[in-house]
Amino acid sequence: MFGFAFRFPTGRYHATPWGRNVNEADVAWPPEPWRILRALIACYWRKTDRVRWSESHLEELIDTLAEEPPVYRLPPGAVHSHVRHYMPVPRGKSETRKLVFDAFLHLPDGAEVEVRWPELTLEEGPLEFADDLAAGIGYLGRAESWTECRVLTEARGDPNCGPAESGFEGDAHTVLVPRSTDSYRQLRKRLIEREAENIRVLSKKPLTPRVLQSKVHKSFRTKGRGGVDTLPERLLDAISLDTADLQQRKWNRPPAAYEAIYARAPDARPGVLSRIQSRPVRSGPARKLPTVARYLLEGRPLPRIEDAIKIGEVMRAAALSKFGWRTDDTTGRRFPLAPWQISGRELDGGPVRDPGHPHAFWLPEDADDDGWIDHLTVFIADGMAEEIRSELDRITRLWLTPRAGRESGKGNIDEWRLALEGFGWPRDFEGSSRLLTTSRRWRSVTPFLASGYLKKDGYGGEARRLLKRRGISVEDAKIAERQQILVAGMPRSALHFHRFRSRGRERQPDAQGAFLEIEFPEVVQGPLALGFASHFGLGMFGGDVG
Repeated sequence: MFGFAFRFPTGRYHATPWGRNVNEADVAWPPEPWRILRALIACYWRKTDRVRWSESHLEELIDTLAEEPPVYRLPPGAVHSHVRHYMPVPRGKSETRKLVFDAFLHLPDGAEVEVRWPELTLEEGPLEFADDLAAGIGYLGRAESWTECRVLTEARGDPNCGPAESGFEGDAHTVLVPRSTDSYRQLRKRLIEREAENIRVLSKKPLTPRVLQSKVHKSFRTKGRGGVDTLPERLLDAISLDTADLQQRKWNRPPAAYEAIYARAPDARPGVLSRIQSRPVRSGPARKLPTVARYLLEGRPLPRIEDAIKIGEVMRAAALSKFGWRTDDTTGRRFPLAPWQISGRELDGGPVRDPGHPHAFWLPEDADDDGWIDHLTVFIADGMAEEIRSELDRITRLWLTPRAGRESGKGNIDEWRLALEGFGWPRDFEGSSRLLTTSRRWRSVTPFLASGYLKKDGYGGEARRLLKRRGISVEDAKIAERQQILVAGMPRSALHFHRFRSRGRERQPDAQGAFLEIEFPEVVQGPLALGFASHFGLGMFGGDVG
């Protein structure tokens, strides 16, 4: 067996399928063999030691890999998502903006895509060459898809995606596969003969063999001086062609590739499809409503996890703005029109006092543990009705900068874009979020602040009290206090975090906080957030994933 394993450190895979527009927001999944072989070729010309490895080594490897279509072992838990950009487009002296969709697959942390040729075994030299090439591949697909690649010589587990004609079952999917050397040679011969016949028929006078050959040769070259032959003799040259050259000669697909039908097993299908899960429920009112909306946060720079409470508060404000406000004519006070699940307020304006905390938690998350907030989770234990999902789906941007500052354009504007990954339940996001996993051991991600005055049993006793109010059994649970946690490898105490609400009039009995580690006798389903401002990002706990 021979193969490659690709891991994507940012958890994203961007790749637009051949012949599709980027705004169709489709993603080539699995990574096409055509794309993988082109990545190897690009790596050879840009990074490999060409004194040690000649072009004939590369041609031999490409010809070998093109002989048989590979199979895949795709990781479960992939999420099809996208972000939206408004690209500036010059139009005369003015400028307009064009909406562009950037689709990608979000992969669980540490997930690997394995591409295998089950019947192929490489000798020591070619294997070392392939290993050298794999180590140099920096991205696969679009340039945003940073990847780490390594060679595989042993299979772990059965493949879950492969050619349908080989017996694989599941969702049918078109994949661009390079032709074998013989297949490409025969196709090239047929295309040249057909083109020569067309030229001969359309010519008004007999052509000499030399003139005919020249015309045939010219018909496959790109226009302009030094045009590129888009039907070269070698398979390696045909796979190496620039996409722009193929499009200029109006090839509907590369002549060195064909479209194969691959079948994906159900566990290899991108799992969370927001638009499907947010459609009206047709199976009856008894069906359970989704409780989680998870967003991807985009912007440069991203907010720090130490400022989680600021992001949680501004996310709630963004949600309230989608529902609108009512102004009291006598007092001038504004009241939110949002339902209590979003506002956390009863009809009389008082806070929801239910100890089960059924209203919304706004939880920022540093999913890749680099110290920057990259996701935001909205959790409503009571469930999200269609009206709530519809408004949450409309949130696309967040600001920390006040409106006056944004409109003036002066100073730094803290603005981030939001992309909804999907609605669902915590179990749908277990593989990619430690806030939404199931675990027995939970550790503080942000400081835990007491919501009442601390008693003699300290933060541990306060946590037990709050867990009991949530209905979570704390019998035999172990709670330990920690002075520091690591954020992106740096030790951080509670004082490094922002620990105050923007509404200063709210009573805050504890201004310091601590970090806790809780071990339950049984697994507990996340999210778990306790204490003061736990609805806005303080007191968050992360479970042991897996």
